[in-house]
Amino acid sequence: MKASLLGVILGFTVISLGQTPPTQLTIVHANVVDTRHGTILRNQTVVLRGGTIATLSADSTVKAKKAVIDAGGKYLIPGLWDMHVHSALTPVWDERAIYPLYIANGVTGIRDMGGDPELLKQRRSRIDCGEVLGPHMIMAGPFLAEGKGNSETIAVNTPEDARLAVDGLKQRSVDFVKILSLSRESYFAVAEESAKQHMFFVGHVPTAVRVAEASAAGQHSIEHLTGVSLACSAKEDEIRSEMLDARAKKDYAAFIPLGQQVLDTYDPDKAQRLFALLKKNSTWQVPTLVWTQANSAVDDPEKLLSDRRLDFVPAKIRGMWDPRKILTQTSAEELKLAKAELARDIELVGTMHTAGIPFMAGSDGPDPFVFPGSSLHDELELLVKAGFTPAEALQAATLQPAMFMDQLDRYGVVESGHAADLVLLEANPLVDIAGTRKIAAVVLNGRYYSREELDKILAQVQGLARNR
Repeated sequence: MKASLLGVILGFTVISLGQTPPTQLTIVHANVVDTRHGTILRNQTVVLRGGTIATLSADSTVKAKKAVIDAGGKYLIPGLWDMHVHSALTPVWDERAIYPLYIANGVTGIRDMGGDPELLKQRRSRIDCGEVLGPHMIMAGPFLAEGKGNSETIAVNTPEDARLAVDGLKQRSVDFVKILSLSRESYFAVAEESAKQHMFFVGHVPTAVRVAEASAAGQHSIEHLTGVSLACSAKEDEIRSEMLDARAKKDYAAFIPLGQQVLDTYDPDKAQRLFALLKKNSTWQVPTLVWTQANSAVDDPEKLLSDRRLDFVPAKIRGMWDPRKILTQTSAEELKLAKAELARDIELVGTMHTAGIPFMAGSDGPDPFVFPGSSLHDELELLVKAGFTPAEALQAATLQPAMFMDQLDRYGVVESGHAADLVLLEANPLVDIAGTRKIAAVVLNGRYYSREELDKILAQVQGLARNR
């Protein structure tokens, strides 16, 4: 039952800056980016009504005396989706800071990949009723992981735990199941129970499970390319055994040389066989390259600390992000491996994309130096670096998420009958993907936020960040 993934993706009335959405808004002289085909529909008139795109046409004659916006030849794209975030995970950001940052950066939808479900539901409810400015949200709720549980994690140490966890998440009406770390037996119990409960399961591929097995078991998306490099190794079985032994002994230092072995033993023929299987099974990938990049960059603290986006990070959390502190806890070997893994992941993403595997863009924010909203644009640029065309990168944050969620009739394209979630850009993103950063306005559920209003929103967040 595909609808089980979406739970409560509903339209909502946004109240911001003391204004309510107009009953109708008309945008004229817009160059609409067709995300289905990677082309431009020039000089379009787009009529928005009741949070929905009512009409789209090349006729720029506007007879209605309703609100009219002259796009002046700017480029109109669907609202972006960040398909891997943690918007309410400890340390918890103020909801008045984190969610407006998504909107100000053109991100009108997020897939929350783990956190306290009650807190997430409360926040989503406040967004829906207009108390907080924020994006549409689908959510997993607690991670499934070995060990001890808490409000953000369900302890799964046996197959029976796994089945009970999935059943419990079904009762709590989360949108999908997120795996963090499980034993082999528990993993397949989750897969079986998720199928029984008509729920998708996504997340990490545990070390004890092969990527090919995860794909065959129905894992709907793999995050961070977990397990993919190992699955491409000519010594996969040997290295996996050593990894599991090191984990059992809690010898985490052993993972550094093993990680290097994985990179050194890449087998391109084996990789192509795996990629063909992932394509056949439509096993989606969310590589979060920007997260990997941030982890590999702590040896340049001056550059990281000069990032102006830190102004929007709450002061307390900004202190936790101090790269000088992180660097003291990172060995030279770990840093070297992190940089090598970033290079290999970029290469892998390009090869997998060429093989026809479906991808979505996700940031894994707000981890250190992965910024809510703006880091999705970093991810799109990294996808282009990996070999995506600008159109394909844009699709990874628009068309592809809509397809993944089985909501292409609502999101992902600028077409009649679809959600009035739009971003107006100063530059053509099909020429240079960096154009997605040049935001002139955002439309959320039919409510138009001008550049001036977006700047006010950012100023409000900046003020909150200084005091928290």
